[in-house]
Amino acid sequence: MIQRATIVVVATVFFYTSAMADRLEIKADCRERPPEMIYDETKKICSGPLIDILNAAVEKVGGKVTWQRKPFQRSYTFLKRGKLDILPRVIKTEKRKRDVNFFTPIGYQEKKVVFAVKKGHEKDIQKFDDLQNYRVGLKRGTFYFDRFNKEKAINKVAATDDIDLAHKFVHGRCHAVIILDIKAFETVMKSLNADDFTYAVYKHSQKIANHYAMSLKSKHIEKFDLIDSEIKQMKNSGQIKAIYQKYGLEFFE
Repeated sequence: MIQRATIVVVATVFFYTSAMADRLEIKADCRERPPEMIYDETKKICSGPLIDILNAAVEKVGGKVTWQRKPFQRSYTFLKRGKLDILPRVIKTEKRKRDVNFFTPIGYQEKKVVFAVKKGHEKDIQKFDDLQNYRVGLKRGTFYFDRFNKEKAINKVAATDDIDLAHKFVHGRCHAVIILDIKAFETVMKSLNADDFTYAVYKHSQKIANHYAMSLKSKHIEKFDLIDSEIKQMKNSGQIKAIYQKYGLEFFE
């Protein structure tokens, strides 16, 4: 009886270990995009609705997500190479579809693209063509809106991330900064004790779908449809809306 019990225990441990070894592990990156994504420097933890939604979707297909923090451009480079599996909040473009699959959008955002300028210069940019008079700072690899990204007459100064962009603006490397995430920019400026900025009269409004993107070179790409199906179900059931409400945020379907 003792020998049989030992065999049962060993077999149980073997199958448990095998199941853990085979468990789907998705690598994903977060970045500071409050209030949807927040990174706690002290605890080294990513949080926010975009984190919770992907965690839940992957857990439903028997996996887990391992999160790290990186600036978008570095994350997207890793994503294209298959060194990263999934990246939240990637704007869908035809060019990017060569490298990634886009999941069903979890919702939409009414976004205003704004331009930060020094105080007293907000009226200098009143229409799109006025941008040609400025050196405009931007984050390398970011899609802002079609006309801006394609316009070659604008003198564009590329930065690697929000901190680099803010430094270039504060030290006069660029005269204006194009911004998708106002709160992220203002947070960095506050950390630099820089308050000599305001926003230009000209703004560009657009409706942006909120997508996760999965690398076409991911070793887990065959799980795309399963995860996408769970995201659809979470959206249709109201679970995604409930996650946003948990954080006190409005959800736009």
